[in-house]
Amino acid sequence: MKVFLTILTLLTFLTAFADKNCKKCDLEKVKIVYDHMDSLTFKMVSEFLYTFDTLCISNAEYSEWSNVILFKVIEHSPSIYFQVVANGQVNNKILLNQIENPIMEIDFQIIYNKIKETKVQPDIKTEYLNALISAANYRGQKIKK
Repeated sequence: MKVFLTILTLLTFLTAFADKNCKKCDLEKVKIVYDHMDSLTFKMVSEFLYTFDTLCISNAEYSEWSNVILFKVIEHSPSIYFQVVANGQVNNKILLNQIENPIMEIDFQIIYNKIKETKVQPDIKTEYLNALISAANYRGQKIKK
């Protein structure tokens, strides 16, 4: 019984610690990235991208701000962004959906060019370029390849 309680206590502690550092829809992680846009690190971008989840759809403040910051991260630090994506610890499907559905007006050509110039796995690059083309076409914009 003592072993069971010890294991239960340990699991509770580890779960609480993990949730405190990386939770979905976390506006604080968005704010950190926003505040450090000119000096982003792998850790900051990783923790920010981890916050994206389907659960966040009902959180309007998070959804809007995180979408705007997502495009800014790709524009300012595309290499770090794609290092995090290639690491496989974030939900790429949700991120691609965000790219296909920007909340603000963006210059798709600038983002497209940034991604095209970034060294990243060809399959990941193609997914993101196609998502941008889809978003641009939907909004009546053309991207020069």
